[in-house]
Amino acid sequence: MSTMSSKERVITAMNRQVPDRVPAVLWGSYYTLNDDTYFNTLKYLGIDKPMPPFRRKKPRNSNYYDDRVLDAFDTDARYIWSGFTDIGGARMDGDMKDAWGVEWKRMGPHVTSVNPPLQGLSADQIENFEWPDPEKYLDFDLMADRISWLKKTYPDKAIGARAVNSYGPFEQASVLRGREDFYVEMLTEPEISKLIIDKCTDVIIRTQEIYLDKVGKDVDFFEIPGDDYGGTDDIMISPNSFEDMFKPALARIVQNVKDFRSDLPVAFHSDGAITKIIGSLAEIGVDVLNPLEPLPSMDWPQVKKDFGDRMAFMGGVDLKQALTGSADDVKADVQRCIETFGEGGGYVLTSANHMQSDIPPENIQTMFEAVKEFGRY
Repeated sequence: MSTMSSKERVITAMNRQVPDRVPAVLWGSYYTLNDDTYFNTLKYLGIDKPMPPFRRKKPRNSNYYDDRVLDAFDTDARYIWSGFTDIGGARMDGDMKDAWGVEWKRMGPHVTSVNPPLQGLSADQIENFEWPDPEKYLDFDLMADRISWLKKTYPDKAIGARAVNSYGPFEQASVLRGREDFYVEMLTEPEISKLIIDKCTDVIIRTQEIYLDKVGKDVDFFEIPGDDYGGTDDIMISPNSFEDMFKPALARIVQNVKDFRSDLPVAFHSDGAITKIIGSLAEIGVDVLNPLEPLPSMDWPQVKKDFGDRMAFMGGVDLKQALTGSADDVKADVQRCIETFGEGGGYVLTSANHMQSDIPPENIQTMFEAVKEFGRY
């Protein structure tokens, strides 16, 4: 097979076809370098100064994005973002609240939500809550300048649209209501839970509509906000609760993208043991599933066999053992991922979540070198 451009390679894989080799990506919504990892990587690559954080108020643990690092690792995609998770992120230099009214507190290396604003509110109070107006938070100049620059500077790279919000309807509703209360009320007061889910979904969809209008015709894949439904051994909510409450919300979010451009691949992230909902995700039109966490409870070869004709897969490389281990460990896990997900195409390689500071930069480089060595069709 002749050599493809990065753009062709990613598009081919996300359309469940066979490219010249497995594409590899970094720094989308769900597979970034955390800040300490980023600084370590700059030092390793001999890059003197970091870029200004794209999340200017640093509300998360992954606040930077750097095309120079992607150039050094020769990855296949570059990214655009809407500005919502930047300006709409927690005001860490002020009241510590984000655009949703959720307050955040830094606890050691982590940022945790506190004082949920919808806790204890009635349905009427939830209806009258000051839900975010996306137009106040989107950065229109950034989107226009960034997409123009990407098309000019990286004409052969795929362009991915990062998600408009860090959380999908499940996790956004949880931090708004309070996680424990929300989980209980899904059973005891389902109408309240559904109301919050619907309101969160409305905001996400409106934000996507504006985002798509500005950049949708120029991007090659679109990431929607992720939700972690899986625990270590099983999904964290009942399949019935997922089908009744969250599948309709996610279907609306996916359809919102497809209504704008039916050929635009939609990527979705859900951690953990999610076998029981993968069929539903395929049914609502999720084209690319991430992060493919390598848990003993997940039979990923069987998932590929069952759903590889309906969705592509992105992620997979183990964070806990392989990427923190030796170069040989990394190479072996890259080979495992290619053997598991790569047959017949439909696979994009990256880490199985954000990369933390315990991952040496040389192992990140090894991962991207290994996919070129082992990933050819």
